This record gives sequence, structure tokens and C-alpha cells, in this order.
Amino acid sequence: MDEMSERIGDYWDLLSDEEKIIYNKIYGHVVKLGYRPKKEKKKSVSYNFVHKVVKKSILKFSSEHGVPFLKLKFFAAKKYSEFFTEALRKTIEEFDFKYTGCYECGKCKNTPQGYTINYEDGRTFFRCGHELIELFGIDSNHINEINKLIEIQHEYYLKNT
Repeated sequence: MDEMSERIGDYWDLLSDEEKIIYNKIYGHVVKLGYRPKKEKKKSVSYNFVHKVVKKSILKFSSEHGVPFLKLKFFAAKKYSEFFTEALRKTIEEFDFKYTGCYECGKCKNTPQGYTINYEDGRTFFRCGHELIELFGIDSNHINEINKLIEIQHEYYLKNT
């Protein structure tokens, strides 16, 4: 039994054998950076990964109706693949562009922190960086980029804490 299955066994139980390999590699990376899973008080199985120094969430292992998925913050990255652009687009469009723009919550000091996405028709939308972006259908091809985005976001938090 590995560390992930011991620490978050109820989430582990939701994963297929292939997903266990993928999620375990992401889990190991984020834990190595100092993030620890904290179980959320929800009906679904969900773990939020928070760092004790930066006190920010960077990753969440969630589920809905027993289907596991991952949520990630990666607004500090200037470039990422089309997979992540599409995940951002889906998140923005999910509620018909309702949750876009700065919420003016006061968490950002000077400049709003978040994602900007440009549409081919010239429209531009901003999504608050304090929100995690849902990633469905991740596979082994996404592991390295997910871990790289986690590193970029972590470094950003370390510099801005």
C-alpha cells in the first residue's frame, strides 16, 4: 500500500487502476512540494491540498456521483497546452459566462490574479485565480504538464507570500 492510498483511501477507492497510477504521480509531486490533503466536509469525496506556508490551495481531488476528477490552479503559468485552455473555456462557459471578471473580494493586492482567455470573435474573459479549474479526462500524457503547472503556481505563491 502506498502513501496516497493510506492518506486518502476513500478517494483512492474511486479510481481505476490506470487512474491510480496517474493520480499517484501527481499526489507524490504535490506532497513533495509541501502540500497536504485535507478532507472537505461534503457529501462527495473531496480533498483539498493546502501548503502550510503559503496557505493556499493549489489542487483538489474531487468526485461527483462517484466519478473522480481533479481541480487545479495554474494562473501563474503564462503558457499551457490546448488541453488546459479547453478546461478553462469549459469552466467559463459552464454557467454561461456568469462567473467571470474580478469578484473584488480583496484577496488580490493590486492586480487581479487569474486567467484570461481570448475567443476568436474578439471577446476576452477573466476568471478569478482563486477558483480551481476542473480537469476531466486526464491521462498519462498530462502528468508532466500538470506537475509543471503545479511547480509554477507554487513558485508564484512562494514569491508572493
